[in-house]
Amino acid sequence: MEGTVIGIGDDLVVKIWHRRTTGELEVLKSFYDAVARSDASFDAPRIFDVLTLDGQCATVETLLSGRPLRNHTGFDSSSAASPVGDDDVACVTDVLAALAAVETTADLGALPILADERPFRTEILPFAPSLAAVVQRRVERFRRVLSARLPELDVVTEAVVRRLNGLELGKTCLVHGDLIPANILVDDSTRPLAVLDFGFMTTIGDPAFDAAVTASIFDMYGPRAAETEAILDAAVAARFGYEPGRLAVYRAAYALVTSNCFSASGSDGHFEWCMRILECPEVHEALEL
Repeated sequence: MEGTVIGIGDDLVVKIWHRRTTGELEVLKSFYDAVARSDASFDAPRIFDVLTLDGQCATVETLLSGRPLRNHTGFDSSSAASPVGDDDVACVTDVLAALAAVETTADLGALPILADERPFRTEILPFAPSLAAVVQRRVERFRRVLSARLPELDVVTEAVVRRLNGLELGKTCLVHGDLIPANILVDDSTRPLAVLDFGFMTTIGDPAFDAAVTASIFDMYGPRAAETEAILDAAVAARFGYEPGRLAVYRAAYALVTSNCFSASGSDGHFEWCMRILECPEVHEALEL
């Protein structure tokens, strides 16, 4: 979504970015350098140079091995099989475990959670309250559009903020924030090799947030999305012990924060998807509405 990738040989690619500035890409370069220095068990992009070509920004990066876990078209709706296979589930939970195991440093928290937000300073304000503050800012900014689609906006927002501020603080880790299948490269046995495209909702935070978002966006527009989410929820609960209510609260926060990221007017599919998340019975139950 963010650019065009062109192979140039010698295990290198050039990525021509649609909207990123040189300054933003230098920050991203520093972030990927920090990932390379970390104890991460997966490969990640590595930016060697930031260039400007005919008014557009480009980066020279490593060519990473593997194929996408799934392509952008998602799952085959004609299939009678499970909407997400055992190999897919194992791969996703392995990636979540690998992210949760990364020892965090200040450099890994350098990216803004969104383009127009500042990086979280979790050493000053923990992750969940930091997320609550972003929820409040985004709702206020897009109040007119949000309230037109969601009349109970104020009640929902108050409940999300209250629940975020009341969550028990736990371990923090590197949060990817956008673990769609295309951002996971795997080998022929569906074992994860690399994780791509950090930067959208990437931060240092609660690993349960990444699990909650990943389960929902893995097949977010597919006809069997709810089944996929339920299967992944069960898998992360079994492996990590994440409580369903915590996952639901984080999904509600994600929906309020990202609803207008791609359309200020709320005229795109992502906005409607976010509104449906906020209308889910499981979310209402977790928010005690």
